[in-house]
Amino acid sequence: METKSNIPKWVIREAVTDCKDVHEFAYKYRKPDRFTGRGEENEQAIMKTHLDEIARLGYTIISHHDNITGRIVAFIPLTI
Repeated sequence: METKSNIPKWVIREAVTDCKDVHEFAYKYRKPDRFTGRGEENEQAIMKTHLDEIARLGYTIISHHDNITGRIVAFIPLTI
């Protein structure tokens, strides 16, 4: 996996590998009532935040409060 060398080790440790893109990541791991259940405008704002974080940091995360696993999960695109 090609990533930026400045990605923290904890992000790499918590990164999921079963999603091909950030959209799949968000729809698979976010709690529906905190994502799609709050209207299209909120959903678009969250997706924009994910995309902005990837552009700026090289990864994005979902907090343990907002995802279905109850723990932090991260997504690192295969190429940044």
